[in-house]
Amino acid sequence: MKFVEDIEWERFVVSISEMTPNICPAWRYFSDINLLLKMFRLLSNIRLFHIQSCMNFCSSSASVVDKKLLGELRKKTGFTFVNCKKALQQFNNDIKQAEEWLREQAQKEGWQKASKLQGRPMSQGLVAVMTEGNKATMIEINCETDFVARNQKFHELVQKLAASCQQYFTDCSDTKVLLKKEEVNKISVASQVTLGDLVAQEVGNIGENMSLRRAAFLQTSLPGGVIGSYIHSMQGSGKVGECTVGKFAALVSVLPDGADINQQTMIEIGQRLSQHVVGMNPLKIGDPENDTPASNKDNEKCLIFQEFLMDENKTAGQYIAESSVTVADFVRFECGEELSEEMVEQAPVAAVGA
Repeated sequence: MKFVEDIEWERFVVSISEMTPNICPAWRYFSDINLLLKMFRLLSNIRLFHIQSCMNFCSSSASVVDKKLLGELRKKTGFTFVNCKKALQQFNNDIKQAEEWLREQAQKEGWQKASKLQGRPMSQGLVAVMTEGNKATMIEINCETDFVARNQKFHELVQKLAASCQQYFTDCSDTKVLLKKEEVNKISVASQVTLGDLVAQEVGNIGENMSLRRAAFLQTSLPGGVIGSYIHSMQGSGKVGECTVGKFAALVSVLPDGADINQQTMIEIGQRLSQHVVGMNPLKIGDPENDTPASNKDNEKCLIFQEFLMDENKTAGQYIAESSVTVADFVRFECGEELSEEMVEQAPVAAVGA
């Protein structure tokens, strides 16, 4: 194939403009095809341009984009002006097809970028908690830098992931469910779209490695029972949509011990115990008949034997007894903490009811 050799592209365009002074320099809009063909044949004879390339170029025309649809598509998808315009041109202003194409491309490009970045460490991120009645969902999503963790787009992603997990657990009959990375990323949010796809899309948009690491769900159906929660908020965290985010969080399932305790008091007890779990990091509730206190209280990992965070003059177990409640279960997330299950494969967790 013969291409422009002796004359640079800019000079070639100038030559065309001089030969056709009454025609727009944007020569893809030329209307006189016969004139163009004669001109290109002439140029081809003196080895300036290959005729077939010119004919292909002239035969392509860009459809006029509807500005109203362009604005609507940008607002709805959040994609760039250039990409939205390209999509509308490709589908002749069919906004539905354009949106589908944009999301497919973003998903494809996001996974490609995610694959390239997957080896980069992620020490930052957020833990998010969403509650609804006597149900609560908690997730952890990681990123590389604190700057991204405070980014609005990252917060929007966290909100969407938390809400999707909460919806997923709606029909769950188990009182406690823990999902590891592989399981939570397979949750579907739409036809052929998973939570992992949503994360990959944002990796493509933001350009930093991110990962939905795990999820937890607690609920109680017993009369008077509550799911207490506490989120330790830091700079750039707090309330995001319908969920609360921070670096540390805990959920605690609290049941009344037959006493007549009003709902608000139960909620406050649950919140205090959740705050204790965040601060003291117990590994289990503990059983007074089978467990013994640690010789060094700073090494105590049983909840009931730990010094109560809100009152150093009593243990958490004494506070629980004085409040006439029972702690049925708890879950604690710390953003970026080392997880043993990421090193050693464990038995499958409880499955959500179909």
